[in-house]
Amino acid sequence: MTVALSIEDVALRRGGRRVIEHVSLDIDPGECVVLAGESGSGKTSLLRLVAGFDRPERGAIRIGARLVDDAARCFVPPEARGLAMVFQDFALWPHLSVLENVALVIRERAGREKKALTLLEAFGVGACASRLPAMLSGGQQQRVGLARALAASPQLLMLDEPFSSLDVETRDALRTELRALVVETGLTALCVSHDPVDGQRLADRIAVLESGAISQYARPAAMFAAPASPYVARLAGLSGGVPVDARIANGNAIIALGGGDFCVRGVAGNIGDTGRALLFWQPDALGLADAGIPARCIEAHFDAGRWQALVRVDGVAAPMPISCVTRPSPGQVSVHVDPGGLHLFPAEMAR
Repeated sequence: MTVALSIEDVALRRGGRRVIEHVSLDIDPGECVVLAGESGSGKTSLLRLVAGFDRPERGAIRIGARLVDDAARCFVPPEARGLAMVFQDFALWPHLSVLENVALVIRERAGREKKALTLLEAFGVGACASRLPAMLSGGQQQRVGLARALAASPQLLMLDEPFSSLDVETRDALRTELRALVVETGLTALCVSHDPVDGQRLADRIAVLESGAISQYARPAAMFAAPASPYVARLAGLSGGVPVDARIANGNAIIALGGGDFCVRGVAGNIGDTGRALLFWQPDALGLADAGIPARCIEAHFDAGRWQALVRVDGVAAPMPISCVTRPSPGQVSVHVDPGGLHLFPAEMAR
């Protein structure tokens, strides 16, 4: 099967600094991939290479079966790549009405305005068709931007931080609408984001860029089960990042928590030579129980249907957040630890 997008060993240098190095990435037809990373990781630079706004110094980019850039003689300009792009700042033409913004990108003249209005109605902004963009809210403008992108019937939809300037409620609604659109139409999409929720709600797979290279490319569930770095662990929804003492025994890492030793299997190579490591845990790996390691609860707050307790455990300098069904009282508690949900990384990887 031909992939929808293929990025092969791409590199980019800007101002003498290596921005992207040895990046390879395939996206299947009908798949939504979220390109995640912190500011400066290279994610927008990679999106610009796919769009044709910049050129790589090495590697190749294919859209479908078509070579669009080989860093040498072959270069297909942006307007001929069959792409559509949705920007963070909406990028609507301010002097045109909402309907005109969408209709202008439809190539077939016959029925152009009718098709544009149908798309606007699908995104809930049909009633705004005669208005100028300045008369719309941010959420409405982004809906118009999505409608305009789809009006071009693209091979690949690209989104650059499309929800970051919106309020939380609008952001959630647009994520849901965009995910439904991708699934129901078979659209292929590449979305740049630093928001973990975008990966969890939108992505079939997540590609994580760190320092210009892909540190992990996997489905969200696989990333949660086996994160490749501290940043990936945070992105996937794990808690922690606290330094702990660790030692190696029989190829496994042993950490000390609350006076007890716990074996974290298969990660001996992740603790380096310092005897210290960064501990992350899945939400269900730590819990308050009738029996377990001794700890002290210092406070608890309510968050999205559950209580989050902050506890102090001997051997850990930082307080540890633990999810609870009921509100614990401050004071002595016991914490159950499931070693299978623990993850360790070298202490030098701390931010």
